Amino acid sequence: MRRLCEALEAALARALTVLVAAMVLTVGWQVLSRLMARGSVAFDLPLVVEPSRWTEELAGFQLAWLALLGAVYALRRREHPGFDLVHGKLPAPARRFADLTAPGLVAAFSLLVLGYGGARLVAMTLDLGQTTPALGWPMGLVYSVIPASGALMGLFAVEELAEQWRGEAPEARSREDAV
Repeated sequence: MRRLCEALEAALARALTVLVAAMVLTVGWQVLSRLMARGSVAFDLPLVVEPSRWTEELAGFQLAWLALLGAVYALRRREHPGFDLVHGKLPAPARRFADLTAPGLVAAFSLLVLGYGGARLVAMTLDLGQTTPALGWPMGLVYSVIPASGALMGLFAVEELAEQWRGEAPEARSREDAV
């Protein structure tokens, strides 16, 4: 299970890198096209480039995907903010209970709400034929990040739960491990 999770983490890191680069290009084109259009109007030149209409929508979708997949990546690397101050002051039995309960709750929420609920949302929007206004993409495609991130988050939480159960105290993964 650990090798599978490590491979998924590496793929996720690459996907996040591509998403950030794509978002930079999208927003860059949005800004550049607006400036070029304003320059044409200001200097009474023919309009060479119209302000891009689709980039705002695409950048919003990219940001949503980046946020959800970034949360999955942070969970896997154990870099989510936590209550370390409270956790450190708990007596050993209560700390053990918290260490087992937290990943279990994360797994349950991820798999049920994000995974199952997200899959139903994707299916419903695909059945209804909803599309995005500017790009004309199926909304189910845009929403598909919800069940995907839920499944990944659930898998990583189950991995952490198994490590806690075996008594292997997982620490934050070092930055050198990142791909």
